[in-house]
Amino acid sequence: MKKTIIRLFCCLVALCLLVTAVPLAGAAAEKTADCAADCPYYPTIIIPGLGQSSVIVVDDNGAPVLDKDGKKASAFPAYLQTDKILKSLLGPALLSLFTQRDMGFSDAFADVIEDAFGINKCDENAKPIGSVLTEKFPYPYSQYSEYDKSIVNMHVPFELYPTDLPRDHLYYFAYNSFGNHIDLANELYDFIQLVKEQTGHSKVNLVPLSQGASIVSAMLEYTPAVMDELHKIMFVVPALDGSWIIGDVFNDDITFLDSDYLYHGFLENIRLLDQATAGLIELAARLFPDEVLMAALQKGVKRLVENVMIRSTGMWALCPSGAYESAAARYLSSPEMASIKAQTERYYQAQLHHKDNIRKLQQKGVQVFCVAEYDISLINVGKHWDAQNADFIIQLDSTSIGATSANVGETLPADYKQQNTCCSDPTHNHISPDRVIDASTGLLADTTFYFKNQRHDLTQHNDVILKLAMQLIANDDIKDVYSSPDFPQFNYGRNVQKLLELLDEAKGVNRKLLTKRQKARLDAAVDHAETVLSRTVDGPNAVSDAEAQLHKALVLCGKEKATLTTPDIFTPVSDFLYRHYGSNGYSEYPRVTVKKGIDAVVSFFRALTVK
Repeated sequence: MKKTIIRLFCCLVALCLLVTAVPLAGAAAEKTADCAADCPYYPTIIIPGLGQSSVIVVDDNGAPVLDKDGKKASAFPAYLQTDKILKSLLGPALLSLFTQRDMGFSDAFADVIEDAFGINKCDENAKPIGSVLTEKFPYPYSQYSEYDKSIVNMHVPFELYPTDLPRDHLYYFAYNSFGNHIDLANELYDFIQLVKEQTGHSKVNLVPLSQGASIVSAMLEYTPAVMDELHKIMFVVPALDGSWIIGDVFNDDITFLDSDYLYHGFLENIRLLDQATAGLIELAARLFPDEVLMAALQKGVKRLVENVMIRSTGMWALCPSGAYESAAARYLSSPEMASIKAQTERYYQAQLHHKDNIRKLQQKGVQVFCVAEYDISLINVGKHWDAQNADFIIQLDSTSIGATSANVGETLPADYKQQNTCCSDPTHNHISPDRVIDASTGLLADTTFYFKNQRHDLTQHNDVILKLAMQLIANDDIKDVYSSPDFPQFNYGRNVQKLLELLDEAKGVNRKLLTKRQKARLDAAVDHAETVLSRTVDGPNAVSDAEAQLHKALVLCGKEKATLTTPDIFTPVSDFLYRHYGSNGYSEYPRVTVKKGIDAVVSFFRALTVK
């Protein structure tokens, strides 16, 4: 049940998509770095994405609430109390299963959703009112405790990718993704002042990831004087114009509220996130008749959106400008929503102006870079999921700041010519080798790097993107996409998490216990894996091939199972059930089976009659 609710939320806000913490103004701002006037480094602030900050549940005294394992209970995306959830759902679920009617299950499900996600509720002024605390770090990475490092490296693995930038020049701006967006923009501005005071520098670098870009965009609009305090910005898959996942949710254009599509479409896509969880969700969902299941989902979504999401201006900042006006008309027209609407209107203007504000940065000499990912459809939560190129979570138009692209699986027309909207150099070729992207229409035509088939939620496991980021924040050697052959404008996405795990396992094998053949095979696989990891330009299958080679070597050494991937036991079952029973619940199977049998007999005798 816990995984089910987590996945439901991830699908709604995309993975997924913290102002009640100790305020920065109260943090000591003593100088942490002894920088001379000619210090070659600029302090760098990472502004993470959705849910990439530790937001914990606290009691009435402000002390952390601990879970059964003695760890701080997380408030993102919800406060999930398994025992409480089971107690609320078990009775109505059993009654509904026994009677095959809705005996309070849909209402109980909606109550559970509201209770769990309600920890992140905001008031009529979009101020968080839940008992939550954001764990913040108003000091550089060099002063982090082991606990601090464990939290930050979970989302941005600094330890894996060394940089010349001194650790006392590296900062992490933590925030509540459900927070008040204006407050978050002001907090980021205050954090910049804190970093300047601690390091003695007059300018900083910013690295906004995903949702973090919306906070930077707001700050540039609300406090334009900060432009003079910036040296470089590197946007990484930025939600500068939101995500159509949120736009569709706010406009009630949700796909999985159709029972047929839920089973034959939505859950198929969810398998990309978690194959086993998607399978279990389907098997559990079929316990209920369609009308019971859909009533529960509809009520749950309604409670989540109307009682939690629309009161969070942090969530509104993820709504695309093209979806905002209709969504605002739907939810923000009543007098009690006036304050929230005033705030969302303010950010809507920031969205409309984000290109102009980036141009102003460039005019002031600020270097601006961007990383975009493409050729993966949006997760199919809303009707726009396959309408444009994307990275699974955010559409390419938002992350690339306006690049032109063909849709996923397609290419630009054969007669298509580079538009050069944002690049005036005729010698520059901004058409991707696969003819999917025309980067010349993106605002940062010469400083945007593209990664094909890279999933948004796995960006932190792309070592090339992280190496590029570490080099950009350490020095000014890379001026544009032509500066280094190690970082071309168009590259392939990759996920090295499993490869690194296998490599660690291989290096830990006691060579003294191996035969000559085993040792040679393992050493060759390790050398190949390290070679792949040392390269920043490679083919699309380089990492998976290195994984397979390492895995086979470990199997030979008796250290790994025979298969690298978990067998998919759910897809064949799901296909069979849908093919024969559609979206019907298990209780309907006998009736459907009998009907199919009768239809088959009738068809048989009709065939005889024709003859």
